[in-house]
Amino acid sequence: MSTRNTRRRTSRGRFPAGLTALGVLLAPALGGCGGSDDDPKRGPEQVDVAFVVTGDHRTADVTYEVAGVKTDVKAASLPLRRTVRMSEDRSMSVEVQNPEGNSLGTVTCTVLVGERVISQRTGVEYASCLSVTPTDYTVPGATVPTAGASPRRGKPLPGETRLTTRVPIKRYPGAGSPTRGRVTDGVAHLSYMSLGGDWGASKADPDTSENSREQSFTTEGTWVAMLSSGVLEPDLAAVSKARGPNRLRVLAGAVQDDRQEGNFPDGARGRDVASQPLKVGGRDAWAVVREIRFTKPGIRARLDLSAVVVVDTGRPRPSYVWIDIPETHARLYPDVNTVIDSLRTA
Repeated sequence: MSTRNTRRRTSRGRFPAGLTALGVLLAPALGGCGGSDDDPKRGPEQVDVAFVVTGDHRTADVTYEVAGVKTDVKAASLPLRRTVRMSEDRSMSVEVQNPEGNSLGTVTCTVLVGERVISQRTGVEYASCLSVTPTDYTVPGATVPTAGASPRRGKPLPGETRLTTRVPIKRYPGAGSPTRGRVTDGVAHLSYMSLGGDWGASKADPDTSENSREQSFTTEGTWVAMLSSGVLEPDLAAVSKARGPNRLRVLAGAVQDDRQEGNFPDGARGRDVASQPLKVGGRDAWAVVREIRFTKPGIRARLDLSAVVVVDTGRPRPSYVWIDIPETHARLYPDVNTVIDSLRTA
């Protein structure tokens, strides 16, 4: 896979036209919430404000400032989404820079209150959403960057295969990587073996990606192998329409589609080679393994082996583990078995 983290997912969500106008009408009224001249003891309300960073490349340097506190995130994996709680009378700013080493490309920052876009800027190499307050008016016609809005999601292209029957995961031959011991993802409530050898250190790094734990190494150029875990985004479950006894299978396929669509070059083709139920710490889980074929200038690899396990941990949203290994390092395909075999709830 590409640079440091999960590859870019292009967001195509549309803010409903009718709600845009309604948001503009409601914004002045909402701005008055949280205090009045008749109640001087009551201060401004606290509001959840989210910002989303997207771009043409897989990473960006992001700086955000909330109520005077500045945070820098270097080489943040895109899309990056963060939610902060702040007073409605304070401001926040987000600045996005395409990192040195990336080719020329655009970046976008979007600031949301609920589903209401209150600031959005796109630029070549640099974009900023500055001095944004929660009571700012809705940006008419603005796009809400959500993974679930992609029209291609769940619709295989010609030549692709999606398994609808159970096919067990093969035992990949060879020794694979040594292990470094068990790591725990406290956000996902999962634990699994950390990999050694070529793999870098496993890091709990929720500030730089949608994953809550990651481990990776560069295989060539800007392409990397990745092991990550986290909690599924709410929009992924919504777009997959995952319900009933097949819920976890559908969700595992949706995660694969999500990774493939947003994180590989256009024209990539995925072929499912395994799809099976699992028990993880006594909880239901489902694994989908996919071979993703692609071409990318300057990259020798033409195929990645991608494995996703979605686990019902008993919490509102399932958790996942994802491991992706390019064919240039096929000798490490047994790492897929190592990670899946070691997976436990925590």
